[in-house]
Amino acid sequence: MKKLQLVAMGDQEAEAARKPPAGTAVKIAIDLSRTKWVYAIRWGGQERRRLTTPAQLKHLQALVAQYPNCPVRIAYEACGFGYDIAWWAQEQNLDITVIAPSRMERTPGLQVKTDRLDASKMARKLELGELRSIYIPRRTAHNERQVARSYGQVLKERKRAQTRIRSLMQEHGRLGPPPQAHWKTYNDWLQAQVLDEHLGLCVGAMLAIRSMADIQARALKARMLAIAGSERYARCVEALCTQPGIGPLSAIRFILEIGDVRRFANADSIAHYLGLTPSEYSSGPTVQRGPILKCGPGTLRACMVQCAWVAVRSKGGDPPLREMYERLVERTGKKRAIVAVTRRLVRRCRARWLELEEGAAAA
Repeated sequence: MKKLQLVAMGDQEAEAARKPPAGTAVKIAIDLSRTKWVYAIRWGGQERRRLTTPAQLKHLQALVAQYPNCPVRIAYEACGFGYDIAWWAQEQNLDITVIAPSRMERTPGLQVKTDRLDASKMARKLELGELRSIYIPRRTAHNERQVARSYGQVLKERKRAQTRIRSLMQEHGRLGPPPQAHWKTYNDWLQAQVLDEHLGLCVGAMLAIRSMADIQARALKARMLAIAGSERYARCVEALCTQPGIGPLSAIRFILEIGDVRRFANADSIAHYLGLTPSEYSSGPTVQRGPILKCGPGTLRACMVQCAWVAVRSKGGDPPLREMYERLVERTGKKRAIVAVTRRLVRRCRARWLELEEGAAAA
């Protein structure tokens, strides 16, 4: 009888150790993979639980439900299939930390690496406040942003198809108009060519790919312009379009990709996010700067560079930006000068957006 009582007391102590007191902050770190999720759970300065479940959101929901009276904070590394976790946590008003994989420290010479060890290390850093979260947009904003990203991808596919056609014809000794010529000029020349049966079949296949990409690009462009004219974005698009060089299409691409401009504490941070700041490796008196970082969304960076060219070249452009370009181009060359102009342009877009946000808040 006494032995049974001791066993019962041991079970009660184990159950108490599995459940924190009400109001205790619970940290849940998850190491994600396509087949399984490994959890490490900490509270009170100790790791209390470690478990593995199939890779399904319902298991995480059931785990969080076991701590109804405790503030729960969740952390995991960003991956291509982790958005549902963040969106569910946002809907439940849970504290969610999504970590960029590049920000997770890797011990040099590490000989043992497992999902369980990774989850434990992540949970420990989460409890110490050493993890910094990336920006995760709401589900609706993410879907709208995907339209802009797909548009950039389709444009790239269209240009790739054009390059393949030019290379194919050049390989067979038919140079045609120079690459600087517009595609319409080259296509008119191409249609006038008499091609061998096999070569004609290959060129036709590439033209079909280019035509399909062009159709999809037009459809996505129309959808983005419709989003730009919606009640949610119309005023912000109008504000950005007051900057010479920025049109409605560029403005909505900028808005959808940035999401929340207030997450950038200063003007330099948004330029850094777009990869427009130079790399640097300096030590002591030696200052060595290299090419721009090229981090962040590349399609938006390319779009902003094109807007900068419009601002400095067009008749109705931006005189201060044109003066800045002309002052720098003699000393640094065209490429570096236009990158500097693009940085200034991005800062101005941020300023116009913030001015609109502050005006709306004041009203």
